[in-house]
Amino acid sequence: IYRDPHLAKAVHTQDASYLDVLHTGDKYEWNPTDYAYHLTRRARGLPLWFSLAVHGVQAYTDAVETALTLARETAEVIRATPHLELIRDPELSAVVFRRTGWTAEDYTAWSDRLLAGQVGFVTPTGWEGETVARFAFLHPHTTMDMVHEILDTMA
Repeated sequence: IYRDPHLAKAVHTQDASYLDVLHTGDKYEWNPTDYAYHLTRRARGLPLWFSLAVHGVQAYTDAVETALTLARETAEVIRATPHLELIRDPELSAVVFRRTGWTAEDYTAWSDRLLAGQVGFVTPTGWEGETVARFAFLHPHTTMDMVHEILDTMA
């Protein structure tokens, strides 16, 4: 219960292009995550500490290095593919790219097909007002074969 609900919403709302499905822009929209501290302020350090204690620092080092290598290799594949364009060189494990000639609707339909076919979960994102594609490599067992399988669906 808030005296001024608009202040709570301003404090707890999280904005990112991949969360746009949660926020319609309607001034009467109500989303419980915008008003509850426990939904946005969890003890984020506890899972990391536990994983470090169980798996060790080297496992995390290896996983991060694997993701960075995968991002760099993916960027090279995108550069070499005529109908794809790398938007910027990856600095971490995210690779932002576009499919020449695609609209926002094309990216959404592509993403929906990937998910429905259990091929991958790659959501469209925004880049300087344009809808584009983005890989965010997190899992250390993601392979270049998986990346190729996903990129091949953009042909």
